Amino acid sequence: MKQRHLKIVIAIALWVMCLPVMAQQERDLLVDNAASEFDTTRDDGYWKRALMHGKLNLKDTTVSYPGLIHFGVKCYRWFDRYLNTYDTAYIVGTRTKWKFTVKESNWLDSYAGTLTSQRVPIMINSNVTCFFGVHGSYSGLGLGYTINLNDLITGRRIKNIRWEFNFNTSRVMFEGYYSKDVRESNLHHLGKFRSVFKSVKFKGLSREYWGGYTYYIFNHMHYMQSAAYSFSRYQIRSSGSFIAGLHFSHQDFTMDFSKLDEELQNNLPDERRVYRFRYRDYSFLLGYGYNWAFRKRWLFNITALTGVGYRHSFPSSVEGKKDMLSLSFRVKSGLVLNRSKFFYGLQFISDGHLYHTNQYSFFNAIFNLNVITGFRF
Repeated sequence: MKQRHLKIVIAIALWVMCLPVMAQQERDLLVDNAASEFDTTRDDGYWKRALMHGKLNLKDTTVSYPGLIHFGVKCYRWFDRYLNTYDTAYIVGTRTKWKFTVKESNWLDSYAGTLTSQRVPIMINSNVTCFFGVHGSYSGLGLGYTINLNDLITGRRIKNIRWEFNFNTSRVMFEGYYSKDVRESNLHHLGKFRSVFKSVKFKGLSREYWGGYTYYIFNHMHYMQSAAYSFSRYQIRSSGSFIAGLHFSHQDFTMDFSKLDEELQNNLPDERRVYRFRYRDYSFLLGYGYNWAFRKRWLFNITALTGVGYRHSFPSSVEGKKDMLSLSFRVKSGLVLNRSKFFYGLQFISDGHLYHTNQYSFFNAIFNLNVITGFRF
């Protein structure tokens, strides 16, 4: 298992490391072609000749294309005009398309609430876990892979992985994710047992979740969310925007209390020892983000979103099939330093979900601190 995940990280890293060579070869070819002369007559074959010599401008409406290609070019123009325009007095492009990022992440999960109608209190938090990841992107598309660095170094079976996918424009953004966590946790409160400073090690917590966020930026002409988190633009003047969006998530986590000492298990309200919560959320998001360009090359962002929607639990969940109200929040902050083609970032991201029924009530949250370095080319 370790070798498979290590191969994935190495493969992504090598692929991204080869991108500058590929990009340079592409630029060299375009330069060579551009230096040679070609027939500039605006006939039906002009677009082919211009393409081969690196002179084709998709925004030039005087160029004639065949039917299907003409439709594709029109779609591109609409897409670029409607989704990817901004005021250059506030936002400027990086003049590059490729980015390579190395990320070190520190994760903490927490769960606090009550079990069954007897309202037995419970509080659990995971150990802070260090993750290492690589991320490559072209234009507005990006893909990243992250694994548990502790397991990778010590040679243990890797139990914690995370995939990330993102797509960014000035007006609309999308973030997709998949994560699987099996980590040792700390039990602080269970029934009559309570200890704030001396917790009990708990190995019965596992979690798997996936989903996606879609955002709409209202003030997209003056505010660029991706400048702080995807590093695809420069925000040169401070500005903010209201943000609306949709969030879909699949949550599946299990608390197996049979792995505790029998004395602690006696704090449970009944004979049940395994509690599984498996559900899906469909939420509407609303919030606000602000970019503070406080110095040249420096940017600080703060974004807060709340979510309200519909939750559906599966029959395999502890309460069976059930329809509920979904409540959640997301808070993000990012500090960015841009220096030529290199960039450095510090990010804090927290996601929280409230689960409440007549039988169970708890709040689970993820806290994530990222240290990022990367370069554009």
